[in-house]
Amino acid sequence: MAITDTNGIDLSGVSGRLIQTVPLTKNPAPQAFASDPVNGHVFVLQMESAAMTPAGNMYLNRIDRQSGRLTGSMYLKGFGHGISMGAEPVGTDTYLWTEVGPVSPNDGVSTSFGTAVTRFAFVDGATLDQADVAPEKKFTPPGGRSTGPSVDFANNVLTIVHIRDKVRCFTRYDLAKAGRGEWVEVGSTFQLPAGAETGLTFQGYTVLGGVLYVYQWQKDPATTYPGTAYITSYSLDTKEKLDSQVVTGADGLPRREPEGLAVEVDPATGETRLLFGFSDTVPGTTGRRNVTVCWYPTAPAVDGVRVLSDWVDLTPAAGVRPGAQAPRGRLIALAGTTHLQLRGTVTCALTADALIATLPQRLFPTRTVRQNVPRNMNTGRGVCRIEANALGELWAYGATGDNPITWIDLDCVSVAWR
Repeated sequence: MAITDTNGIDLSGVSGRLIQTVPLTKNPAPQAFASDPVNGHVFVLQMESAAMTPAGNMYLNRIDRQSGRLTGSMYLKGFGHGISMGAEPVGTDTYLWTEVGPVSPNDGVSTSFGTAVTRFAFVDGATLDQADVAPEKKFTPPGGRSTGPSVDFANNVLTIVHIRDKVRCFTRYDLAKAGRGEWVEVGSTFQLPAGAETGLTFQGYTVLGGVLYVYQWQKDPATTYPGTAYITSYSLDTKEKLDSQVVTGADGLPRREPEGLAVEVDPATGETRLLFGFSDTVPGTTGRRNVTVCWYPTAPAVDGVRVLSDWVDLTPAAGVRPGAQAPRGRLIALAGTTHLQLRGTVTCALTADALIATLPQRLFPTRTVRQNVPRNMNTGRGVCRIEANALGELWAYGATGDNPITWIDLDCVSVAWR
């Protein structure tokens, strides 16, 4: 039975999306991500090619959280696998918390994992070698294997995962003090219960308040992909398991490999969100990977409506102009179903089916959605059809040379988004 935990998160509930199917720097799959909503970035770690994974080299991508555009990258040599990460805004800069080498094998598997954690500033185009990171800038937790940091800014806590005596452990530290090199533990270390990883692959974790969220993947026996993704939550104080839910579908997404968990705090509203990621192959390529990041909201529903993405402007197509009210869109959840809603008007001079606007990336539907909407009345025709597709294109249908469309009203649009 699903629950709503102390953070307001229901793992069986509706979710929105932060970025969708963004192609990454190189071919490998993403491993972990972190969000800097203050400066408008999402950071994603990738391992280098399979032939180089024993070296523990990674690519660090920076993505604009509004447009989904790749805006920069770094190359991290000898850092590890990319289990998890955190992004810390410092003015207009972002400091990243990641694992760092020297690397060690993970029980004989031919991939390497960092033995410590570190913090560094993002510098676009730079290469950072673990050998050049000063020893005092590295922290090795007990065990020092398969390490990875996660940051909870809502509660000023840095959590580090590490393996000790073959058991995956999670230890919390005061974030501000850790940034100064002072490692002060918060609460007690949590150990995953016996059997919690049997038959499952660890894909990431994060902590919000007193709740630990663990991302796991059960591969399909015959084909490996796409498998089934789970998020399981635990109380760090009582040590009990709270919930476990299948999240592979993620509100209509095709099934794909799960990659990474994180939390963020919206600087405009103060809402905390649980972010969870997926990887897929970029269409038309032989192996280049992309990343999609979804979120669970924590803000409560108002009159049964939960806002997953508030009103944001659409981008009018060439030759299309905003009307008295600019065209905008949002995502809401009502009775367990996610809806795309539009409002505003556009003026135009359409004489054939045409693109009229582009949706912001987080509103892209998984499949084409459509609705009939009011348009200028002409020889008895006062309605046209609009469609939004998986590329975020908003099209209008019904205009002809002898019956042009000169304006379209979007105020009535509310369609099931998945």
